[in-house]
Amino acid sequence: MKMGKTGLVLSGILAGALATGAAFGAVSAAQDAKADAALKIIWAKEMSIYAGRGQGKLDFYVNNASPHYMAWVAGTPAPFKLDALRAAAPSLAGHAQEKISTELKGFTLSGTTAVIYYLNHRTVTSTGQPVNQYYANIHVWVKEGGDWKVIGSMSRLIDPPKG
Repeated sequence: MKMGKTGLVLSGILAGALATGAAFGAVSAAQDAKADAALKIIWAKEMSIYAGRGQGKLDFYVNNASPHYMAWVAGTPAPFKLDALRAAAPSLAGHAQEKISTELKGFTLSGTTAVIYYLNHRTVTSTGQPVNQYYANIHVWVKEGGDWKVIGSMSRLIDPPKG
């Protein structure tokens, strides 16, 4: 079959598009693998934060926070820094009754920055009071010195999910 000049140009464009698509697919797969690996590490750290809270401890949270950490969580009037989190940690001692279930809602990774979205359902406060509270949360994590550190946090009390 003879191909004219236009056919050759279109054939070249198609071949280039396919090669670009294949390369993009390889880059996308590599990015997906990096995101999956980061999520696995970060999700384990998130679970350790809440396990610590359930034992009346914020040690893991404080020890896995960036020196540049800032948070604005439900119940606080303004954002606060790591020194305030450290100062609050002892007040949780002896309050080891909190019950929270956590559900991952979203995750994204760009280079050495990750954002994780999750929903908490708290059924018992740290002092043992039964509640039915839902919190929408986000943590921003950065890779510092080869380790993931939480640099930002925000939570808000929300109405119970429907359905």
